[in-house]
Amino acid sequence: MNPCVVYFSRTGNTKRLAQAIVETTKAPIFDLLSTQPSAIESFDLLILGTPVEGSSPAKETAAFIESLPQIETKKAILFCTYRFFGSGALNVMEKKLSSKGYEILLKVSKKGMKPDKETDFSDVLNEVKKALEKQ
Repeated sequence: MNPCVVYFSRTGNTKRLAQAIVETTKAPIFDLLSTQPSAIESFDLLILGTPVEGSSPAKETAAFIESLPQIETKKAILFCTYRFFGSGALNVMEKKLSSKGYEILLKVSKKGMKPDKETDFSDVLNEVKKALEKQ
């Protein structure tokens, strides 16, 4: 697998989780706001992260997914950070990416992070590692 991590972060929580995933996977990282879909064309695994707003992914993340081309042989791992409700955003992302041709390997979230507090990401990182080992 040739993974890349793409994230959008409003408060820094999703960025911190994205960076932890990068340390584990050694994948390149892209800030969604400064990345065109063409920048990730050569990668066959998209690891995509977003904060949750309401029960949806951030509008910036949704717009990025909409801008992705239709594909046939790529996979995705989805992650989010949230305060109250997270699974709805991952389900929305899964539906949109699946309609673009992506196979979703894993949906994982981290609840209750605070920008100024250290966070243990081991549970999320272990799930990501397991999903990658199955490939």
